[in-house]
Amino acid sequence: MNRVTVLAVAASALLSQAAAGDEIRHTAFPSALIGTWAQTAEQCAAKDKSNIHIETAKYGDGAGNCDVGWIVETAAPHGSNYAVHATCTSASIPAKTQIVNILIRPQGNDKASMGRSFEDLKTYQRCPAG
Repeated sequence: MNRVTVLAVAASALLSQAAAGDEIRHTAFPSALIGTWAQTAEQCAAKDKSNIHIETAKYGDGAGNCDVGWIVETAAPHGSNYAVHATCTSASIPAKTQIVNILIRPQGNDKASMGRSFEDLKTYQRCPAG
């Protein structure tokens, strides 16, 4: 009976360690996400205010800029998902800040879905550099 208990405890410990390993916390975006992202090629060319600019530890659009607090990377069937927790400053009222959480699901080298929840993800494409 003691062997069964020891084996159950050991298996439980190994499973809990594996579950904790599914999330990796970062303070910067992976290089694959850095750049300017837009919903259409026309918005890239027009330098639209809705375009999202991602830097190493910042992102923003025409509404304001955000400093990354942390990014949690989780495994997904087709790659990784990124949950970004940031402090954002309004472009029109610089004294106004708020905490914003966004999700990013890369869909290949030049596409990604982004939004504040899985229900409102929008597809973006990487704009050409320059």
